[in-house]
Amino acid sequence: MTKQNNDPEDEEKPPVFKSWKAAYWFVILTSVALFILFYLLTKMYS
Repeated sequence: MTKQNNDPEDEEKPPVFKSWKAAYWFVILTSVALFILFYLLTKMYS
């Protein structure tokens, strides 16, 4: 049998951010900003 370790200190940390939640927020906000940028560029050059 394998022993499950639920200790939060043993969890893998993301390489850049302090937590995975911060990394997910960065990805979401960056995606939204890119969608808005591409939408505006499309409107400007159409």
